[in-house]
Amino acid sequence: MNKAEKILINKGIRPTEMRLAIYKYLNRKFYAVTLKEIEMAFIKKSDYNKTVDRTTIYRTLKLFQDEGIAHQIDDGTAIAKYAVSNEEGLDLHLHFHCTHCGNTFCLPDKVNPDSLPDKYVINDVNLVLKSICTKCLKKENNKKPKK
Repeated sequence: MNKAEKILINKGIRPTEMRLAIYKYLNRKFYAVTLKEIEMAFIKKSDYNKTVDRTTIYRTLKLFQDEGIAHQIDDGTAIAKYAVSNEEGLDLHLHFHCTHCGNTFCLPDKVNPDSLPDKYVINDVNLVLKSICTKCLKKENNKKPKK
């Protein structure tokens, strides 16, 4: 049994081939991905030879969210993005959205629940920092003529 199978089984999810493939795809990405990106990775171009449909992908993502395996990110672009969750399943962390390339990244620092007043419970956090990522910044700096 591989790591992906163990993760799904530990969450009470039957590790079907498609669920494993979607989990592995999300886990390989260093940035959050859209439903369309996932579709393009799994649906073959031919109308006669589709491997999976959009509904299967969406239901898998919803199941992953419900079980704390993945989380949805609202980065202000009106397009939901998905990323693998941490092991605790509650993603109390910041996200970074590059306004140049459009990628959204999970940041390692977590929100401290102790910063809330007593008796408040955090169920979800959606904090997005917006700027230009280092990769895009390097590209921009390389385009500028040197003096």
